[in-house]
Amino acid sequence: MNNKCLGIFDAYTNGDQTVITNAPLVFNTNRTRVGRSITHQAGSSTFGLNYPGIYKVDFNGDAAESGTAGDITVQLYVNGVIQPGAEATEDSTATTDIVNMAFGTTVCVPPSCFTCGNSVSLTFVDTGVGAVFSNAEVVIEQLR
Repeated sequence: MNNKCLGIFDAYTNGDQTVITNAPLVFNTNRTRVGRSITHQAGSSTFGLNYPGIYKVDFNGDAAESGTAGDITVQLYVNGVIQPGAEATEDSTATTDIVNMAFGTTVCVPPSCFTCGNSVSLTFVDTGVGAVFSNAEVVIEQLR
């Protein structure tokens, strides 16, 4: 039997949350957790990928600008660094102009060595105008 801790994790927030520019989204509820490779504390903004492997990360959520019309952008950060190509941008022209934002990507957690660890942290950051997010969900699956 393989002793790898393959897993899947699903977290979401149904209620509205106002997020200012350059602040992370918070996920209040952990729905599904299989395995030990992915962690998240309900009510926090950070997910942990704790074992080497390839992880599929999917984000989906609704948003509307919170006072300034413009582009709402959600960007994935891996260990505090932008993950290129892992973002969604939509234009919201009013607080009633709700847009859906979604993206998917993969993240690699390399094997550990003497000088490096084998875990990474993920956050989803509003890098556009301040916005009110609702129905935000993250699904992370360890593929191998």
